[in-house]
Amino acid sequence: MSWFSNLAETYDRLNNIVGVPDDKGNILLPPNHMASNTDVCVTIDGEGNFRRADEGKLNIIIPCTEDSASRANNPSPHPLHEQVDFLALDDKKRAQYISQLSKWASYNNKVKSVYEYIINNTLVDDLGRSGVKTDSEKLGKLFIRFSVETSTDDLTPQLWKDESVIKAWQDFCTHNQSKDAGLCYVTGTLDNIRIKHPKGINPIVNHAKLISCNDSTNYTYRGRFIESEQANAIGGTASHKAHAMLKYLIATQGYKCDSQAVVAWAVDDGEKAVSPFTDSLGIYGNGDNDLIEARGNLDDQYAKSFIDALSSMGNAGKLKEHKRTIAVIAVDAATTGRMAVTFYKELREDEYIEKIIDWHKSCCWLFRNKSVFYKSAPGDDKIMTAIYGDIKGENYGKFKKQLRERLLNCILNGERINRAWLFAVTQHASSPFSYIKQDGSWDAYKWEVMVNTACAIARKINKENGEVYALELENTRTDRDYLFGRLLAVADQIESHARYLQMGKNDTDKRPTNAVRYMSAFAAKPFRTWELIYRQLSPYIQRLNGGEWYQRQIDEIMSLFNNNEYENEKSLNGNYLMGYSLQRRALKLKNNVEENDDAEQKD
Repeated sequence: MSWFSNLAETYDRLNNIVGVPDDKGNILLPPNHMASNTDVCVTIDGEGNFRRADEGKLNIIIPCTEDSASRANNPSPHPLHEQVDFLALDDKKRAQYISQLSKWASYNNKVKSVYEYIINNTLVDDLGRSGVKTDSEKLGKLFIRFSVETSTDDLTPQLWKDESVIKAWQDFCTHNQSKDAGLCYVTGTLDNIRIKHPKGINPIVNHAKLISCNDSTNYTYRGRFIESEQANAIGGTASHKAHAMLKYLIATQGYKCDSQAVVAWAVDDGEKAVSPFTDSLGIYGNGDNDLIEARGNLDDQYAKSFIDALSSMGNAGKLKEHKRTIAVIAVDAATTGRMAVTFYKELREDEYIEKIIDWHKSCCWLFRNKSVFYKSAPGDDKIMTAIYGDIKGENYGKFKKQLRERLLNCILNGERINRAWLFAVTQHASSPFSYIKQDGSWDAYKWEVMVNTACAIARKINKENGEVYALELENTRTDRDYLFGRLLAVADQIESHARYLQMGKNDTDKRPTNAVRYMSAFAAKPFRTWELIYRQLSPYIQRLNGGEWYQRQIDEIMSLFNNNEYENEKSLNGNYLMGYSLQRRALKLKNNVEENDDAEQKD
């Protein structure tokens, strides 16, 4: 259970922030405490006399016991802040609460004040006089937090913020812990073995537990045990540290989707590791265009700039040492009560970075930010949309969780990409009219992102098969699918260029070309569809005064087809999208250069 021990170790390393809320209110919980949502603040004085009650929801840290932290339907009371049921309404629950509170009231004067107030049993009347609806059916579930105003010198009357109250409960637990210690399998030390473990690790599934021991089970088959102690032996200290640390990491740096949470962190200091899912802009940030373009350089320059970017994200000195351990964990809840670790891996920091870089070098393509191209691996959201389309509702979370787990295995474990992904993204990219805006117009940019994502996946799969495709147009490559993609791009550019000139060099015509219109049919039956597209190019070629240069490009591409491959009606794979994308980019860059030259000559 290395993930458990690593979480506990990180907790020890961050001991200085335990109990201290960050700027967003997240707290690394102290031992024997948990977070809870509260509804009403009851303020009393040092003698236990009621002063006021203020309604207002607030998430705070509260003292808890092993039973109360894991309670579902059992009546185990929290030691201090509690629901009205335990404080006033239910006699049995109230008796348990008062009995427990009386045992540690002597450890702190403010706690003693709360005890003296509760035994007077005036809470419901006090709430009513303060304007809280006491005739409501929900009264018993109202969660009360306590504040004790002892003097004007006391700057922390709120008991959930008072360090002396937190310490008093920890001291009480230490002095009253069971003498029957056992060997903790996590720390290797003697500790009180914990049977009931905390819940609430991920607030989306607040009641789900990572570890659950069923001490009422009498079955010995299928790996189940007669007694819960036989299943595992985890000490209370290790259990609290690991669960509290994971809860804090999920809250502060987790990548969450529905009931799933993924965290990548440095074990020695809890620092957030670079996300395995992000694209290059997520790492570089949205700097100026020149910077993005420079970082979009190909091959070795890209790898170097990527390493530099990773170094600048955190402590560059630590990154260069490469001695830290990076842990990546994914947890998910299949039911409301059970949570599981669905992925875990720990690596040296240099190895982790190398795997991220390798992913960004192998599963990448040229994306566009306005008019600037940059090299990047597509982020998980782009891949999700490329494979499944615009999924909405319950299926979105289901598919994205599965995708993320698969990506983690591909990126960090080196597993091959699912070949079904390539088929799906090729189909979606070959259907440009699936991308329609709300006003009915064609969303060319969204479709372009789809094509680029499909190209990245196709390039990665080809590399896994030992075939490397460059990110610049390869004018001598004879791959049939690649060549058909190039032909489609030339046809697309001929029509676009002719329209541009016809409109007086105005690029406001956003209508799709015939090449784009026939793309779906072209991918299914390339030979027959190309003949149709080529015939429709005639009027556009005439507008370009014969379009001799474009015709030479078509002839050169045609000459590269091997015997009988041009007439082959076999459907195209994702390689045709790579040929289309790179040829299209090369043609646009050429036209931009020519236009700039013309402008300079006029000047």
